[in-house]
Amino acid sequence: MPDTESPKDENSTGTADCFYLAAVPNPPVPLPRVPRPKLAPSTPSAHAKIDFIEELGDPQNDQDARVWKVLIDGDGPYALKMFRFLHSEYLSYAFAGELNRALASPQSYVDFFDPFSCECRAYGRLKEAQREDVAVRAHGYLLLTPTQEAEITTKSWGEPYKPDVEEAELNSTKPWHRSEQHRYLPIRCIVKDLATSPEHFTPSQIKTMWRDLEDFHKLGILVRDIGVGNFIGGKIIDLSRAWTTPHPAFMYLEEYQLDDQRRLDPQRLRHAIIDFAGGEGWDWGKVKIPEDLTKCESGKGDGELDRFGVDPRLYDWCKWEEDPAEADRFLAEDLALEEEVVEGEQFELCGE
Repeated sequence: MPDTESPKDENSTGTADCFYLAAVPNPPVPLPRVPRPKLAPSTPSAHAKIDFIEELGDPQNDQDARVWKVLIDGDGPYALKMFRFLHSEYLSYAFAGELNRALASPQSYVDFFDPFSCECRAYGRLKEAQREDVAVRAHGYLLLTPTQEAEITTKSWGEPYKPDVEEAELNSTKPWHRSEQHRYLPIRCIVKDLATSPEHFTPSQIKTMWRDLEDFHKLGILVRDIGVGNFIGGKIIDLSRAWTTPHPAFMYLEEYQLDDQRRLDPQRLRHAIIDFAGGEGWDWGKVKIPEDLTKCESGKGDGELDRFGVDPRLYDWCKWEEDPAEADRFLAEDLALEEEVVEGEQFELCGE
């Protein structure tokens, strides 16, 4: 049986000195706990027996997580992405600093901008829309037990492990970047298929990569982090910066700022293709960058597209909500502080 002890969470509702982020419910529920989409746990308990086989990716440069090849309850192998913690204040200025309304709660910055939450929402959308073909498939989330955290921390960093909960003060300096607001939270992970292709992508996959990116946009997802290393076998493996409707960035960015963000998806894809092709010495006579991709990168999309391609804000996310009225109420009343919004195109709620 897997080790299922979990950190204490009696202080998770906050104190006068520190806002503690919400504890993970027991039994676990789909996360994050805001309007859909959400990602369900990979097992009923969100725990499993994990055999750590080898580290994947680029651990020296991976900012958000460590990724390991694993067996889960004896099955696999899978890729297990284990996320570091980011403080809500850091998220508020580094990831959401351009919003023209401040969010009402530190928890909301985590639920919409934290890399784990971004991946949960993006993969949740792919699952509910039955479009898991556009990315390397995710199965669900898991939570590490303290014993598993100690094991993988020692293996990944090669140094003795002292549980964070035993520290007198937490200030984001230890390996998982816990701060005081994360003291009682377990390491959060997402289980994915293990991508085994030796290539990031090939010339024959470029057309499909652009079609997949436009399908992300049609599904209400702005990927926002596109580079050579984010593809294996021509499929996206990383959605830790994705904005998925409904999202405060689609509500509270100025129109020109959102245009800039939308332009970056096709621009970064085109640059990734050029950079990788140059490094690999591809025969440019066999490389065809789709015309629509080039147009959208330059803001000259046409036909069924607008200037930057399909607008993610147009996606009908309400059809998946069990209680659209409550989702609307949360977005209209609880998400942001009541401040004057600068004029611009605003996000359409379910009832509008």
